[in-house]
Formats: sequence, C-alpha cells, structure tokens
Amino acid sequence: MKVEVISIGTELLVSDILDTNAAFISRSMREAQVQLTCKVTVGDDLEMIANVIRVGLQRADVVLTTGGLGSEEYDFTRRAVSAVTSRRITSHLPGISGATLLGGANGQPGGILIEEKAGTIICLPGNRREMAFLLETEVFPYLRERMPQQQLVSGYVLLRSVGVVESSLKQELAPFLNGDHHKITFDSFAGQTNIRVWAEAETEETVQEELERLRVAVLSRLGDHVFGFEQDRLENIVYQSLEEANVKVALAECYTDRILSQTLNQISSANNLIMLLPTSSDHDLADHLNLEQVNLDNLSRWCRTTAERLLTSSDTDLGLVVYKNVTQGGIQIIVTLASPFGVSVTQRSFGGHPDNINQWAFTLGLSHLRRWLLVHR
Repeated sequence: MKVEVISIGTELLVSDILDTNAAFISRSMREAQVQLTCKVTVGDDLEMIANVIRVGLQRADVVLTTGGLGSEEYDFTRRAVSAVTSRRITSHLPGISGATLLGGANGQPGGILIEEKAGTIICLPGNRREMAFLLETEVFPYLRERMPQQQLVSGYVLLRSVGVVESSLKQELAPFLNGDHHKITFDSFAGQTNIRVWAEAETEETVQEELERLRVAVLSRLGDHVFGFEQDRLENIVYQSLEEANVKVALAECYTDRILSQTLNQISSANNLIMLLPTSSDHDLADHLNLEQVNLDNLSRWCRTTAERLLTSSDTDLGLVVYKNVTQGGIQIIVTLASPFGVSVTQRSFGGHPDNINQWAFTLGLSHLRRWLLVHR
C-alpha cells in the first residue's frame, strides 16, 4: 500500500512554522511498515490543494492531508476534497456527503475519510496533538486492515506517559528496546511521550502474548509515569481521578490562551468538579480575587498567594493556578496548587519562545494535578 502525505498551510510553505507533523507521520509510517511515496507542502490555495490531491491519487493508494480544516472561510481542505470528488459540502459533520468522520468527540477537532475508486483520501487537522491521536487510533487501524498479508503477523500496543523525558525512558527500557521480533519506539510532544511496543510472530495469538509480556515489563519499570493506553487522553484520566476521589478544583490561567479551561470544558460533566475562572491575565485574576496586582520580581509568591486565595474563596478542595511568564530571554511556566495540605509548585523554564508553549502549560498543569491526586487521594 502506497501513501502520499500533503501538508497544507502557507505558514508551512514559507517556513514560518516548522512542519513537525510531516516528520512525525513519516517516522510513524516507517515503523508501521507502510510505504510512504511522497511528501508535498502546499499553501492555502484552493485550486492548488485540489490539484495536488488529484496528482496524489494517481501515484498512491491513500492520500493523507494535514491542516487546512477550520472555519468555513479557511476550510480549504474540505472544499478542495469536495472539488476533487464531486461530493457536496454539508452543514453537519463530517462536512462532506458520504464521508466518514474520524474522531471529533467532545468538541475535539475531527478528520474525514473518503473512499473513491481512484483511492482513499484522509484529512487530519493540523493541530499536532489531535493529528497524532487520530493517526494512531483511526488511520493506522484502517491501513493495517487493508495492507497485504505478510508472512509474519505483527501488532503493537500504545502506552501514554507523562512526567519523564524521552532519554530517561530509553535508558529505563534499554533491555527491551530491540529484539529479533520486537521493538519499542517513542514519540514525544510537549511533556507527553507515546510509547509504541511492536511485536511480530507467526500467529496472532503469539503476537498478543508477546505484546502483553512487554506491556507488563514496561509498566513495571515506569510505574505511574504511564497514565493511559491507546485512546486515553491526559485530561480524561485526570478528570476520572477527580471523580474517583470526589475532589473539586478551581482553575485559573494567565496568558496560556486558557488552553486547560477550553480542553477541560469539552468534558461533558466537567463543571461538576472543575470551576473554571473566566480570567486570562494576572490583572483580571487579581481583580477577580481582590488581590494586589502581580509583582514580577516576586512572581512565585504572587502565584502562591493567588492559589491560596482561589482555594479559600471557592467551594472547592483545590486551587490551581497556571501562569505563563514571557520574558526577553525565554518563557517560564509556573504551576501552583493550593490544598488543605499546603502549597506545591512546578516550575519550568524554556529558552526562546517555542510554538507549542501553551501545550507545555497544559501538560505541566494537568501532570501536577494528577501527581497530587496519586499521593493524596
């Protein structure tokens, strides 16, 4: 089976943003033994996108696009696919008649899949986190079902980890990384690492037995650094922990584009246990809680005081403040959690201004909350 990848977005074409999605897809395709024949980057031009999809279908069995899915004005990919396939745009998901919706649960960005005589078109969002999730949970199972039968049966399990860097994972799992009929690969993004355990054998039963053996070995070495498997998401795991412990938390963010609040708000029953403050800056938060305005010379103390005030002023068990501090030399993320047991803090500094810094704030905030729940619940 041949696959061609098309990255869509003018910001990628002119290199304003590094195309890490294409690199991730290429590596993942190789690990899954899928033949990647070509990678193309195209700007936000409807006619050009349609042309490269048509050409891709002439060269490959599957054309996989990333990016260009958005609001109606900027939804170049869906309109281009409509032009190529002569299918009409619809007002309901997945947005094209006869297409299959990939993901899209709880308000998350979804993808689309269309099977044509000329080949299959799969369109994934440009958001790195959602693209990787759909690739692993929707696209690979689809491709594997349609790949020619190999002499050996192969398979993999996916473990999701947080709170430990990839180099440490490789060191801890060194005895299991490569074998005659198994391997372990890693993909890291903004503080989270997906661990993919592969095995091959003559029968499916033997593959599953080997995967289970390796899964148990990985878990025994990594412990609670592994937060989930396959389709698990960190935000869902943390919310389940809050439910099990019957713990309520008040959350405030400063300068993170409210990434935690927006993501958690997509969980249907989140407002039962999570109080999301509508503020997005330290000035708004100080006014909301009747606090002094922030003093950047003593930012950590201000975050501590704010988390404590958040706890005492709300009908919750925890007060969580996630603050992104941008300076000329870099960025600092400060996560402060106030509880009846005291105040705990996670701080991390970043040189420069990485594009995915808000995703780091998301991971650090939820990871800190998860760690507290593991210790105290």
